[in-house]
Amino acid sequence: MAKSIDIGTCFLASASRDDNQQIQIKSIRDAFFDLENEPQVKSMLTMSKVSFIEAGDKLYIIGDPALVMANMFRRELRRPLSQGIISAGETEAEKVLSIMIENVVGRAKNDNETCFFSVPAGAIDRTMDIIYHQAMFSKILSGLGYKAISMNEAAAVAYSNASKENFSALVIDLGAGMVNVCLIYQTMIGMTFSISRSGDWVDESAARVTGSTAGRIMAIKEKGTDLIDISQGDIKTLREREAIQVYYKSLVMYALDAIKNEFARRKAGFELPTAVPIILAGGTSLAKGFKEFFETAFTSVRDKFPFAVSEIRMATDPLNAVAQGLLIAAMHYDEGSRK
Repeated sequence: MAKSIDIGTCFLASASRDDNQQIQIKSIRDAFFDLENEPQVKSMLTMSKVSFIEAGDKLYIIGDPALVMANMFRRELRRPLSQGIISAGETEAEKVLSIMIENVVGRAKNDNETCFFSVPAGAIDRTMDIIYHQAMFSKILSGLGYKAISMNEAAAVAYSNASKENFSALVIDLGAGMVNVCLIYQTMIGMTFSISRSGDWVDESAARVTGSTAGRIMAIKEKGTDLIDISQGDIKTLREREAIQVYYKSLVMYALDAIKNEFARRKAGFELPTAVPIILAGGTSLAKGFKEFFETAFTSVRDKFPFAVSEIRMATDPLNAVAQGLLIAAMHYDEGSRK
């Protein structure tokens, strides 16, 4: 049975089919919070029914409860991934990721089980090496008994959301750590790259100018900040919402400029015979009004955009589009292997 896992900076999401051939998603926030392993602390967590992992002199709270605890103690959330790849500064990243991945994907039930996992494209605006990142997740999944196969995460979105266009689209996958872009035509990838700004950049930038923390900005954003009308919401967080809107606009324009520049740089390699849709995906695209917000920004550059766009639409399930596309690819791989 094929499985998949989207390894995101903010969430890990696995996809598999149940006995009725329905896709089942299981996810966990890709974050943790550490506390000293003391009897009274352990007792408090046990009484409050907060799940934790005990490892030596530390207790690790993982997933959504970690965000709650970080905001409670006004500390930054610890993340095993940073800007789309394993965080070099987190010495415990591999240990925590191994636990989280087993939590969402489980162990293979047979020797022939395939698991496709996502990898980002190389970044155009910073030095980035995905070789170690890719090898580490292959190692973790192989340790769980899977045949691990990597796939570009933005291309995976096309597999799950562009079948009516024969898998042709410009995918803009706005994750927490980076924006991944893939221009694909009839399953053939013409251009893929990433940029280092995305949801975390918005949070960190808004936190810096408002004197807040990135975790608090993330919580405000996820409660439903309306990018079109920021007056909607608690007056106490209006300044933070204004900052979120400012940096969202900067992010979208930065991404559109990067696409124009990269296409111009690589144009000699391919041509698009027909217009393609822009498909928006990823957790950062879930902000209220994001599609309309993006369309307004795109209108300002449409005349200078390097190819024809048929429409702009959200992925059917923006947060899980990568995991679903990876599963489709894994199932086709398994079918091809049996022939």
